[in-house]
Amino acid sequence: MLLKLIGTFEDQCSELLSAVRRGDEAAVSHLDSEIQPLIQRIFRFYACDNKQAIQQLRFFARLAVRNSEDDDSVSRYTDMMAVLFERYLSAGLVFSQPEIAQIKDWMSVSPKASADPAFAEGYDPSPHELVLDSLPERIAVVGLDYRYIYTNKRNGEFHGKPPSAFVGRHLAEFIDKQRFLSRAKPRLDQCFGGARVSYIYEIADLRGRMFEVNCTMTPFLGPDKSIIGALLTLRMNPLFARVA
Repeated sequence: MLLKLIGTFEDQCSELLSAVRRGDEAAVSHLDSEIQPLIQRIFRFYACDNKQAIQQLRFFARLAVRNSEDDDSVSRYTDMMAVLFERYLSAGLVFSQPEIAQIKDWMSVSPKASADPAFAEGYDPSPHELVLDSLPERIAVVGLDYRYIYTNKRNGEFHGKPPSAFVGRHLAEFIDKQRFLSRAKPRLDQCFGGARVSYIYEIADLRGRMFEVNCTMTPFLGPDKSIIGALLTLRMNPLFARVA
């Protein structure tokens, strides 16, 4: 049963990645709503033997490592490992010394003190963000007011800022006003009207390297299926100087 739950989690993460790549927001929303409860089902699963306990602990160790740049997520998953370890020790499950050493090594991933335990029972966006951050494309969600709702690490790195620096800020703060008015805004308005828009432009990164950017804007739907913004997917293709 445990391996089936873990397999389902990995399958849904793969499906989520595919849905993001093709801009299928309905599928993204559906899969994300299923992934969160699945993590809690794996956490609540009661291992019947040493082997299952190790598999369960290893699952949360992988989540902690995958989210190693997010201290709160790492603390959350290591807290969950600690709860599981204590659960099985209290139940009389016996671990070998190498297994205990390995488990303690897994739980030492966190660089910070434990996060609020309440987070373990609440919404955890990290699997969704993990998928988005693993994409080679720059990803962002912009609201109807042209302000960022979300951006992935790849987009943040392009601008030399952390993703948290984008939330709530106007798109024109990250591209010059003329480019916003002449290029981005007209196309965003089309997207807000229900159209899927694609276009290509050239831009230099912070190091002066030139790229051809294929930008796709897909309507971003809210829970009631109304359009609340646009999902931007920016594929970067380096432009190499021609040699005469």
